[in-house]
Amino acid sequence: MTHHRVRARALLLPVVSSLAFLAACGGDSKKAAREPAPARAARSSSLHGGDALFLAEAPVVVPDEVEAELEAMKVGRLYAAGARLSATGQVTPSPPPPGRLRRPVVLVVLADVGAEAQLVNAKGDLLGEAWGTGIAKAVAEAKSWADVSGVHLHLLPSAESIPTLASALKAVRRITGLPVSLTVPSTLAPEALKPLAGAVDELLVLTFGRRPETDDRLMPELSEAAAREMPVPFRLLFVPGGYGIGGSGRRIPDGEIDALSENHALDFEFGQILSSEPGSVYDFHGKTGAEGSRSPLARDGGRARFQVLSPVELVRSLGDVASWGKTPLLGRVFLVDGVPKDGHLLGFPAVRALLTGRTIEPRLEIDLSPGPSGRGWAELSIVATNVAPSQTDLSHFNNWVQLRVEGGVIANVREGDFDRFALLSSEAEGARPMSFGKAPICRLYENLYAAGESNVAGPVRIAGAHPRLFVSYQLSNGGAAVKGPEVEKLLNVVQDQARSPRAKRATRD
Repeated sequence: MTHHRVRARALLLPVVSSLAFLAACGGDSKKAAREPAPARAARSSSLHGGDALFLAEAPVVVPDEVEAELEAMKVGRLYAAGARLSATGQVTPSPPPPGRLRRPVVLVVLADVGAEAQLVNAKGDLLGEAWGTGIAKAVAEAKSWADVSGVHLHLLPSAESIPTLASALKAVRRITGLPVSLTVPSTLAPEALKPLAGAVDELLVLTFGRRPETDDRLMPELSEAAAREMPVPFRLLFVPGGYGIGGSGRRIPDGEIDALSENHALDFEFGQILSSEPGSVYDFHGKTGAEGSRSPLARDGGRARFQVLSPVELVRSLGDVASWGKTPLLGRVFLVDGVPKDGHLLGFPAVRALLTGRTIEPRLEIDLSPGPSGRGWAELSIVATNVAPSQTDLSHFNNWVQLRVEGGVIANVREGDFDRFALLSSEAEGARPMSFGKAPICRLYENLYAAGESNVAGPVRIAGAHPRLFVSYQLSNGGAAVKGPEVEKLLNVVQDQARSPRAKRATRD
């Protein structure tokens, strides 16, 4: 039985393509469709005042090759993790990077769990004096590895703590002598944020994704109506990378989903079907009869639940923002733990593609490697690579590479890196299960294709006097299917000299 993981909302999502993204960059969609891609990408950056990266893992390291890419991405600033604020009010500088960053940074002070409790029944100006002194020392240390152009407090306050926090941040700005910004959740009404006017220079509104500091809840997207009422200029903060939580409470980067889906001691199910909630929920658990000690989730009670957002949802969210009218929006900020990789399925490579106008829709390149052949048969290996910077959905049945034979049958298959395979009759005959030596179709299934992942299967043996081989694929993408065109692949078949009319004539001559 085919598994369909289709949410009601997914039926309305656009195809993730460079055209869809560039239309999402801002302005009139009809005008955007007529513009050349580079012009639209450039217009997006000028419209939003430049995009930014939030590097949340210390020490912050930006390799030379990434620094060069930031120019093409039109990244105007970096928010770089540089200090931590403890629950008791201590500010501790983060480990410095091995070398000096070339690009000016806004120094990020990451608040530990419980740090907001300091605001309860506190005098904001006195609290700000203590914070400001510690932050000023962190800034002084950071100037040895970066040109610090501002300070950002990543705290996500409640509405009740805003007035006290505003007083504290005024003191921080006075002591550091730098512009100050603050992260706030999209759930806070603009009215509640009014005390921050005059206390901070800008806000980062977390509008996409989730973090431990959101109590592991996905943040709803900021509405255009709320954006128009924002009392302080703001940037939208997007967190594309997701994570799971094991039975022990351990947070697990969603980049591990691929390996978990391939582990024979585990199986997975889907936590929300036909739901209007954003994202996908994947529940991993031990297989019946499997040895628990073999499970990579053994220390988590053999189970974990992941909640992740798809590339399609990221592009749609960007498109929604692009259609807004006049608001005090300054730009977009993309939070990643590190560059060029951070252990998430959807990370810097996808952001880089989006900001340079390239497609992030998963796409396979399929190559054949010929093997031995003989009278009436030929063997080959299949190499299928996801050349996109984003992943497919996790699915038992909806990600596959198909081999279809005309004038022959599939005689043997080794699935190799693929999770499993199925032998089928032709579609005209209902794609029924078949056995070796009778099936003209083989489907090689992969539970999830991560960005850049390459799978090899083989040898695959094809039997027939003069077989023709056709290859296609299907990938699940945000509840929709991405289908690759069927392409004929030439088989390296050694012709049977005894059966070749030309060979027979040559022999007689």
